[in-house]
Amino acid sequence: MRPASGAIKHDYLIPAGPFTHLFDWDMYFMGVALSYDGIGKPVASSVESYLEYVDKRANRLGYRPREIAPEGFWALPEMCKPFLAQAALRASLTLNDFTWLLRENGASRETNYIKLTHTLRFWEETRRSPDGLFRWYNGVESGVDNGPAVSDNPVDVTEGVELQCYIYREYLALAAIAGRLGRSEDAATYKQKAADLRKLVRSRMWSAADGMYVNIDARTGEFVRVRTWTNFVPLWVGMATADQARRTIADHLLNPAEFLSPYGFRTLAAGEPLYNPAHGYWRGPVWVISNYLIMRGLLNYGYAQEATAAATETVSLLVRDYTATGGKNECYSPETGKPAANANFLSWNLLAEHMVEEAETGAGPPPFRSEARASAGVRSVSRIGSIPVGPALGTVPAIARWRLESPRNRLRCYGSAASAQLVRWRRSVRRSASAPDVPAATRPVGAPAGAVWQGVAAGP
Repeated sequence: MRPASGAIKHDYLIPAGPFTHLFDWDMYFMGVALSYDGIGKPVASSVESYLEYVDKRANRLGYRPREIAPEGFWALPEMCKPFLAQAALRASLTLNDFTWLLRENGASRETNYIKLTHTLRFWEETRRSPDGLFRWYNGVESGVDNGPAVSDNPVDVTEGVELQCYIYREYLALAAIAGRLGRSEDAATYKQKAADLRKLVRSRMWSAADGMYVNIDARTGEFVRVRTWTNFVPLWVGMATADQARRTIADHLLNPAEFLSPYGFRTLAAGEPLYNPAHGYWRGPVWVISNYLIMRGLLNYGYAQEATAAATETVSLLVRDYTATGGKNECYSPETGKPAANANFLSWNLLAEHMVEEAETGAGPPPFRSEARASAGVRSVSRIGSIPVGPALGTVPAIARWRLESPRNRLRCYGSAASAQLVRWRRSVRRSASAPDVPAATRPVGAPAGAVWQGVAAGP
């Protein structure tokens, strides 16, 4: 966590390394990981740093930049990804305090809550196509920087599958926040918007011919037939029907010729023309964030064994990297497991600490620990990658045996040195993010996720 500086008016979370910038979804998923330690204040203050500039001066209503640095805005005119309401809800439940959302923020003197609602008005008023779906400005705005499923030239033409899912969760988060603040009419409005968007995505973005959700070109209404990991985000948010999930998981996600690799899931199918496992960045290499969201999606539809094995593969990849290099990399080759970009990366890979525990128990991170695995009638298959998940323990490789140990002893199979290194690394993150008035030992107090998310399948 960095102290307020320059254009950033509140303390804020950043990835480790040379960064001084506040990044949107990095902040959110770091906050998911830190909620295990009862840490919510850095997430709340990061949200306030973004909201500081909403409706300020000549800014279009609800706009806030994707990236803010002490010296000013970056990446204009790209918009902050729709995660602020989700971050605000998580922080409020972790802190057991929603009153900060009623605090005035910035020159407009609007409250944080009103500014949150305006961020969604920005998407509705400037990025919504006539068919009702939302558009990314470009690939970098989406976070999947060089992913081939979002157009960079021309810009503002791609209706992204994952964008609809993020906004769907924003609606639900705002509904939960509004309910806690006593704004029942707002809560009902956002619940209805979420339901309407879910229905629209199911009817417009599922390609029966392809057996998966795919992006749409807003100019033509045609499907953008690129097999990328973001096509599976509807599994994370519980938007796919049981039949849709069954088909997309069997035909694509668990298909070794497409997405399944010995180190998790490729971010671009192996058969795509732009697939580049060693240096492709989002064009093939394995990322912790995509592995994590897909793992949560597998849990939502009854693939518990596959989710656990995917979590095991992800954590073992990071531990091997840390043992060899003393740090973590941003992404890895799905063919060799070798680092593929940017050493000493520390951001959403914090999620890996409890990834196997989540997969084994089906619970979500705090304050949503009561989330249960939501089986949708999808039958689990017997293997994932190279890890057998049958009952014959004598045939299970060391990496699979690791996940069968108790959570307290999981790291032992890598040796005491690696265990100690990972523990020290994680403790350093806790120390840097802890706020004096939110002791790390304090556990959050919050409503069960079923009440918060109104039936959304389990997830961070």
